[in-house]
Amino acid sequence: MMTRTKNGETTEDNQIFSNQGGMNAGILTNPKSGGNRKTGDGIRDFLNRNSGFVYAEATNPEEIRRVLADFAARDVNLLVINGGDGTIQSALTAIYGSNAFRVPPLIALLKAGTTSMLALDAGVKGAPLPALEKILRWNTGDKGLKHEVLKRHIIKVNDESGREPLCGMFFGAGAIPFGIELFNTRINRGGMRGEIIPAMVIARFLLQILAGKENSIPETPIEISIDRNATVRCHSLCTMITTLERLFLGIHPFWGREGAPLHFTMLEKSPKHLLANLPFLLWGKKRSKVTRDNGYFSHNACIIKLDFTGRFILDGEFFEATTPLTIEPAGPAKFLRL
Repeated sequence: MMTRTKNGETTEDNQIFSNQGGMNAGILTNPKSGGNRKTGDGIRDFLNRNSGFVYAEATNPEEIRRVLADFAARDVNLLVINGGDGTIQSALTAIYGSNAFRVPPLIALLKAGTTSMLALDAGVKGAPLPALEKILRWNTGDKGLKHEVLKRHIIKVNDESGREPLCGMFFGAGAIPFGIELFNTRINRGGMRGEIIPAMVIARFLLQILAGKENSIPETPIEISIDRNATVRCHSLCTMITTLERLFLGIHPFWGREGAPLHFTMLEKSPKHLLANLPFLLWGKKRSKVTRDNGYFSHNACIIKLDFTGRFILDGEFFEATTPLTIEPAGPAKFLRL
């Protein structure tokens, strides 16, 4: 692990995310992420040319936890995450699940993963190296750079095992982990990257349903409680929860209108009128036939309880549900958009 530390102390203005005088910036890099395997040397060259960053590399959750504890001890208040969705998920778990920082830092996400769905919604635009150049310019007071601070709640997943909560921004169960594993093991042997990957997973899933082959997709018996309302029991093909406002290719298959941070959508077994409803579903448009009776359910919530057995994903990382899950928002986190 190599480090470079900025001289000088943080100021009170840094706590409200002003770049007046510069923030104390730390860069966390996962050299094994999909976008960094071929560009890692470029990041190191950038750091050799530009001092003023705390820098560390980490490849797994425990290393990431240790790095962020060190960053917190160094008063880092601008955290640049140069890795994929899984790296971001581990970092968010350390920050919002384990309270690695006394005050959570402003976060800048780079598009350095295989899919980079989180960075596409709330990250810095451009490839990692140009994005780092922009962050450096902004942090040294370049007033010509337009920027905004986006607020996104973090999904916190608790179970009844007593382990620390998991944190992330996209939760999927049912056909989603099944499809991702199938794609990674049988289809994506050439190492494709980008938004085409989840698009192909969803396309395959929908084609199987439309072709009457949904029995090849494992359904999930599940019990659901939304905002402590009565429990609903059903057979789910697909369950999604997110705090993102944009998924891959700009889709947003959530049409709940409640003023709550968790976007929840479930597709039940044998949904009716799928082909006619599909264009509206993918972009969150409510239609008269998009009803629970027809197999569609979407709701914005503050707390969701799920009881099922099987795998789920959180930002592309696989986990096992062995006890009921309680899902609620944490944050809101603040993301730098340049």
